[in-house]
Order: sequence, then C-alpha cells, then structure tokens
Amino acid sequence: MEVHHHAHTSGKKWTHYFWEFLMLFLAVFCGFLAENYRETLVNKEKAHHYIQNMVADLKADTADVNFSIYYQQLWCDHLDSALQLPIDRLKDINTQDTFYYHFLPFYCWIQTFIQNDNTITQLKTGGFNLIRNEKVVDSINLVYNYYRGVKFATDFNITCYWDIARKAQEIMDLPTPAATIEENIPKYILQNKEIFFQYDKPRIHQLYSMITNAKGSLVATIVGEKRYREKAERLLNYLQQEYHLD
Repeated sequence: MEVHHHAHTSGKKWTHYFWEFLMLFLAVFCGFLAENYRETLVNKEKAHHYIQNMVADLKADTADVNFSIYYQQLWCDHLDSALQLPIDRLKDINTQDTFYYHFLPFYCWIQTFIQNDNTITQLKTGGFNLIRNEKVVDSINLVYNYYRGVKFATDFNITCYWDIARKAQEIMDLPTPAATIEENIPKYILQNKEIFFQYDKPRIHQLYSMITNAKGSLVATIVGEKRYREKAERLLNYLQQEYHLD
C-alpha cells in the first residue's frame, strides 16, 4: 500500500506582503502626485491667461475712459455756455443760434464709458478659484466694485439725456443726430435761423433746469471716471509687475 504525502509549500513571510503593499501604495501615490502636479500646472497656466486678459481689458478701459472723459468735458463746457444765455434773450434769433450751437452736441450724442468686463465675468464664475494670490484677487475686486458707482452715474446721465431730448423736441427744431461723434462737434454758429418754433417760457425754464441737472451729473461722472482710471492704471501696473508681463 502506497502512502502519498501532500507537498507543503512554504508560506510567504509577512515582509513579502508588506513590500508588495508598499510598492503598490508608492505607485498609486506617485500617480496621484503626478496628476496633482499636472493639474497645478494647468491651473497656473489658466490663471496666468486670465491675468493676461485682465491686463488687456484694463488697457482698453484706460483708452475708453480717456475718450469718454474728453468728450464729456467738452459737452459740459457747451452746456455751461448754453446756460449762460438768459432765457429772455432767446427771443432773439442770433441768441437762439448760439444756444443751438452749444446745445446740439449733447442732444446729438451722449458719450458713455462702458467697462470691458469679459474677463471679470469669467473670474466671477469660477476663475477666481485659480488665482492663489489673495492680494491680487482683492485688488481686482476693488477696482471692479468701484465701477458700480460709475455705472450708476452713467445710467443717470442716460436718463437725463432722454428727458432733455424729449423736452427740447417739444419746442425746438432739431436735426437728425450725427452719425459719428466727430461729425457732432460744432464747426460754426448758425446765422438767422429760428430754432424755437414756439417760445414757451415755462417749458424753456424746465429745459434749463434739466440741462443744469445733466451738466452736474456729467461733472460728477467725470470725477468718478478719473478715479476709476487711477485705480485701473494702478491695478494694471501691479499685475504686470506681479506676473512679469510686458
């Protein structure tokens, strides 16, 4: 009778399993680090791209606000000159022509500053999470939050404009507005042309009051736009230095 003995395989030591676990853990951990590093680089590149776009927006804002301030100040000067003409003298045709010359630029073209907000909109919808520098985030928000006041003043200017335009159309013979702002700049004073097709003193008083209000609003808007320009230029220089941009 044959007796068969089962072969006994020697059991693996616990150190063998430990090293297998360690190698597996290290492989997973290194993969995690590599993925995390790759994601960090991608996010850093995205953040840098946002800052580049922000710099471009701020440069455009600076140019646009300078354009607006120039023409708004020009319109203010013209409105001020129009208000210097006494209402009682508007019965005179030559005085009407002078009033027309100073009133026409504001009537034909309202100049506003609109912020270039494409980048800030993207940042507010998640882009800020990619910018790790809290000082940069705070500096950006400071400038763009200030614009709210400028926009409020701009919206009020537009309301003033429409009120004045409607009131003027009730009593004055007004032309088709100019196609461009350059065409809107007065070149000469009309001669012997009756502008007021009806001399209604109460309505003219209303018009003068509206013009006074609009001029004051424009002055306040210009002050706000100049402050915005200072803040935008300061932020622009800061971002260029912080991110080594040209």
